[in-house]
Amino acid sequence: MRRRPSGPGWDTEPMAPGLRDAKRTAVAQRLAATAFDQVRERGFGEVTVDDVVAEAEVSRRTFSNYYSCKEAAVAAVVVHRVEAALREWQPPAAADPLTLVSDLVDHQIRVGAFRSLTEVAALAVGHPQLVPFVREAQWQLWVAVGDRVLDVLPGAGDDDVETVRLAVGALFGIVSASLIGSGDRSGAGNLRGAVHRGIARLGTGLGRPETSQV
Repeated sequence: MRRRPSGPGWDTEPMAPGLRDAKRTAVAQRLAATAFDQVRERGFGEVTVDDVVAEAEVSRRTFSNYYSCKEAAVAAVVVHRVEAALREWQPPAAADPLTLVSDLVDHQIRVGAFRSLTEVAALAVGHPQLVPFVREAQWQLWVAVGDRVLDVLPGAGDDDVETVRLAVGALFGIVSASLIGSGDRSGAGNLRGAVHRGIARLGTGLGRPETSQV
């Protein structure tokens, strides 16, 4: 029986699409986490892409396949951690869209997914080049939150979709002002308070019954 050739220049069994995607996700997460940890410990001025790829044990070319710069990698840690928490969320039964959004945000804060958001935003205060990447990460976060809420609203009508998107847009503005603007950046507790106040005001504006506000 002929043996299949192996070694340089020969492919092994092709990787299944699911495994390939999982591997890419794992590499992206490792690069982001490495960049974030190094910058948090040493500061942006003391960290280079070479430092990141050396610790992550990948090439610069691999890094460039995922991120345009170290700032993009640092900000991406927020998205990766929030997406992981989204998969773990157990939505309350028979809840309206605003309650679902509020409960999901609470879950993200409870499991620490938003802690990285406040930490990355704090890094941006002393490194303005990071700000646009943080804003993009925040927007990806809120879009993911909105999509996850709509996933658990069977038969969501146009009003439900509009309410969720309105809430997502409003919360993006609230959190951006709190973390990167002139507001309070002191932690998840204040972030939670800002989010719930925003939800309550949206509920009032949309005619939501007082008893159902979170």
